[in-house]
Amino acid sequence: MWQNIIIFLIIAACVFFIGRRIRRQLDGSKTGCGCSCSGCDNPSAKTKDCQTKNTPPLH
Repeated sequence: MWQNIIIFLIIAACVFFIGRRIRRQLDGSKTGCGCSCSGCDNPSAKTKDCQTKNTPPLH
């Protein structure tokens, strides 16, 4: 009996996370650059939520 409850909880968690991912994909991104801004050539399209990270150069 307890095995069935565990399996049900695992399946419910999977359905929840898959549903959340699908909903986010259908809503679309809220920023002009997808908030990665690595390929965004238009500086006016960058939003205040989209901050680029200053990474050190690779040696």
